[in-house]
Amino acid sequence: MKQLFKILLITLCSIGSLYAEDTGSASVFSFLNGMPLENNEILVDGKYKYYTDEDGSVEIVLETGKHQIEIFAKDNQDHNLGYTKKTVTIKDSRDTQLIATFKENSAVPYVEIDTPVGDTNSIVAKNFAILQGSVLSEEDGKGVANARIFVKGTDIDARTDENGSFSITIPADTNLSISIVHSEYSAQTLNNIRVKKDKTHKVTVKLTPASMELEEFIVLAPQVKGSIAATMNEEKNANAITNIVGNEQIARQGDSDAAGALKRITGVTIVDGSDVYVRGLGGRYSNVEMNSMPLPSPDPQRRTVPLDIFPAAVIGSMQVQKSATADIPASFGGGYVNIRTKEQAKENYFRITTELKMNSYTGKKVANYEGSSTDWLGYDNGYRAIPSDILKDSKIVVGERVPSFDPANNAEYMQQITQRSFNITPQTLAPGGKVSIEGAYNQDIANRGHIAVFANYSYGQDHTYREEKYYNYNYNQATDTLYETPNQEGDVYKTVDQYKNSAILNVHYSYANVLNLKFTQLYSKISEKVTKITDGVAGSNDDWRITYDLNWEERTLLASQFSGDMLYSVVDLKNKFSFGAEITQALLDQPSNYRYTYFRNIGLDGVQIGDPYLDRYAPNVFLNLTTNDDLMAFYLKNRTEFELLSKDDYLEIGWSNSAKTRESRYNKYRVNQSSNAGRLTEDIDTIYNKYLDDFSLDISFQPAYWYDAEVDETSTYANLFLKPTKKTELLIGARSTDFQQTVYQYTNFNNLFIPIEKVPENLSFNSVLPSMTFKYIFDKKNQINFAYSQTYIVPDLREFTDTEYFHPYDIATVKGNPDLKNTDITNYDLRFSHYFSSTENITFGTFYKYLDKPIEDVLLPTSSLPRYSYANADYATLYGIELDGRKNFDFIANSFKRWYFSGNFSYTKSEVNLTPQQQELYTTNKRELQGLSPTVVNVTVGYEKKDRSVTLSYNKMGERIRKVGMIDAGERYPDHYEVPPQIVDFVWIEKFKNHIALRLRLKNLLDEETIWYQGSRSNVTKKFRTGRFYSFSFSYKY
Repeated sequence: MKQLFKILLITLCSIGSLYAEDTGSASVFSFLNGMPLENNEILVDGKYKYYTDEDGSVEIVLETGKHQIEIFAKDNQDHNLGYTKKTVTIKDSRDTQLIATFKENSAVPYVEIDTPVGDTNSIVAKNFAILQGSVLSEEDGKGVANARIFVKGTDIDARTDENGSFSITIPADTNLSISIVHSEYSAQTLNNIRVKKDKTHKVTVKLTPASMELEEFIVLAPQVKGSIAATMNEEKNANAITNIVGNEQIARQGDSDAAGALKRITGVTIVDGSDVYVRGLGGRYSNVEMNSMPLPSPDPQRRTVPLDIFPAAVIGSMQVQKSATADIPASFGGGYVNIRTKEQAKENYFRITTELKMNSYTGKKVANYEGSSTDWLGYDNGYRAIPSDILKDSKIVVGERVPSFDPANNAEYMQQITQRSFNITPQTLAPGGKVSIEGAYNQDIANRGHIAVFANYSYGQDHTYREEKYYNYNYNQATDTLYETPNQEGDVYKTVDQYKNSAILNVHYSYANVLNLKFTQLYSKISEKVTKITDGVAGSNDDWRITYDLNWEERTLLASQFSGDMLYSVVDLKNKFSFGAEITQALLDQPSNYRYTYFRNIGLDGVQIGDPYLDRYAPNVFLNLTTNDDLMAFYLKNRTEFELLSKDDYLEIGWSNSAKTRESRYNKYRVNQSSNAGRLTEDIDTIYNKYLDDFSLDISFQPAYWYDAEVDETSTYANLFLKPTKKTELLIGARSTDFQQTVYQYTNFNNLFIPIEKVPENLSFNSVLPSMTFKYIFDKKNQINFAYSQTYIVPDLREFTDTEYFHPYDIATVKGNPDLKNTDITNYDLRFSHYFSSTENITFGTFYKYLDKPIEDVLLPTSSLPRYSYANADYATLYGIELDGRKNFDFIANSFKRWYFSGNFSYTKSEVNLTPQQQELYTTNKRELQGLSPTVVNVTVGYEKKDRSVTLSYNKMGERIRKVGMIDAGERYPDHYEVPPQIVDFVWIEKFKNHIALRLRLKNLLDEETIWYQGSRSNVTKKFRTGRFYSFSFSYKY
């Protein structure tokens, strides 16, 4: 596979030279009253569609000879302005320019066609002259950067620098026409420019700013794909039920990462800050990719990569496809999420952004512990690490027995592992912050080549605190309900210090519109220090304990991707070949999370007796977890255009392969206290300093805590697109998938005298999955889509294995289920869309899903620690409606044209049907799916113009099941529900003419309580507030 990738890379990098002969280009410009018309359709030879960019232009590589070019002009409100059709002549290695200028009071444009006679690069030196100039804004007299300068009849095409200056070499002693174009200004043409040979001529050009209706809104993100108009246009033209959020919307609403941005999409909810639920189906039923290539997860308990690992600074746009098509993975039930990173900007720039973050608890005293001196950089310098001697002496080795510590080494082990501070003390919660550096560079290469480089690095800190109440209730057999008075309750105090580092490098090479090559390197790391105190009654004996958790975790994602596409022809059939290759690594490192417990001795009268003392019976443990995922992926696809029912018909075939390996090591060490030590009431550091000899260290993990895994998936697909009539589109596809998964379990079969073996357990899936999408276009503003597809979900890694191990994040064990089956899913979607303009729409959709043997997280009966597992229900159904849209308020009065409303609403109904055996274990049959919020509402009211954006956003998710109730010894414990709070956010972005931008962000202004309850609202099991968040950022661009 690696050799194939090398051969492919070498072949594609050299292919650009094949287009240097017998081809030329056409540069088409479309203007309205001198203003560029963006996203106008250009039709070549009645077959091939292109669209103008923000400069109103598009460059098209064509074979030499005559070609017919049609221009369909529309304004930004999608109103027809006019039409023109012209024949142009393309000459070898020359650029023919066609300029169409439309007027509001006339549908017939003024059209100029400049066919080149020669190449300025071939003129001898005596025929050259220099033209220098400055392009200024008529409004303020400042230079206009990145204005486009082209000379009619030549291949000269340049841009102004950051000061609005330019210098170009032009033919001497010749009358020339010089055109100056910029997306934010009216274009100008200077006629009869004539300069004598070897002379320099200077000009000054003043451009009039565009009318405010046509101005582009500038946000803190670079000008790349992702504007509201672009994403809405993509949704409109997609042959699937798709929602897209671009970087413009992300910046306006102040979302800091992919998780925050995705919750704005209809039917999408985010659970626990990073786990995506689409239409009520959780992480296992979603599929997250980056630039259409798969990603491993740094979280061993999640199939999909946590979305908080993608900072907003690297996101160009995010696509959520809710109906399957053959060209995307079929392993999802709720939605396919494609995070598309930022690619390139059309201007050269450098931007630095700083941000100050605060919240309701900033400056207050909170619980914290001493970490390493490099925590602020996002990594532990070894301060917390389990000593190497301990790791070596407890290593699981195939062919050897389960290791145990030599008592003779105990003093040394205890001395090594306690060489750090474990005390938790009050500390002032610091403010957070962020620094981001970003830049873009563009350079033309040779005749029609272009290279664009985009890079971003950001570093940030977030410091948060939360106080939580918890309650547990006994079962009242007389009433068959829970008692209303809790038998256990307590408080949880949690401080989180989070450090984020992220960087992206994107290098894009294009040869005209024929060849594109792209390299993307992404690095993202989230490091989290968690200090947690649980103070209250807990455990099977209802003891009052104080448990201290000192955690540190580093999650890292490193992805390298190379992709591209090229256009070519075979027997007069136009083809587009695309490819992609990726090497990605996901890492999780918990060097040594430590937990210890003190016991409160409470008398019968409820009064504490004496001071709390170190509990020798409660877990006093060190936890060390490392997980390493390596993934390599490739794809190849080819689209062939042919005319069967229409000129838009095509056949696309593709192949993809991904291979992932995982190595996971989980070590647990217990500190045992001698019975001779008595009750130790001092703080933990003092205890270890004074009484270390009274403690010993034991290995407290089994071989099953270690495992390796391999996953290989190969797919081929075919998509056939047909347009039977001008108003109908049909996409029919099929995807063949061969999925193989092997988990290697380390085991001694629970026998201390048997050597450890590495035992493989296998799971496979092979099937051909159909998909179909039908679109009926009533007119330019109205269309309806219907989609049908079959998809699947397989158990993830250890879920299907016959083993039990300790949970990496909870005080619980996890048991695999070897009887677990794959889930088969049938999907139906219907959506109607109306487009008021290129940035305004309303859509209404409905959907239905049938899940055969859906996989769910379940609890198992236990007398001590919770036991988690996985099970197939019999079947489940899921159906609902979705409504979303965006509309300006100009229908009220023209003075409201800058105000807009956007929002969405979804209602989802589900029903899980249990098997007869499960009905004996779990309380509720025919219930909702876990994690499903039946209703989700998002509303935004905003104001926008070129230099200002103000948004007020509201989000509310309905209550949802978080844990399924169990039947234990005849007692029917009800399901656990979560009631999410209402969330209101406010964002103000102000851009100034001196390249400075400011942003004020206020989040969670209501600060409502999040409440969990069991069965009835009177049985609250958990409640907390997260606090309000405030941030202020400063950005300077030059």
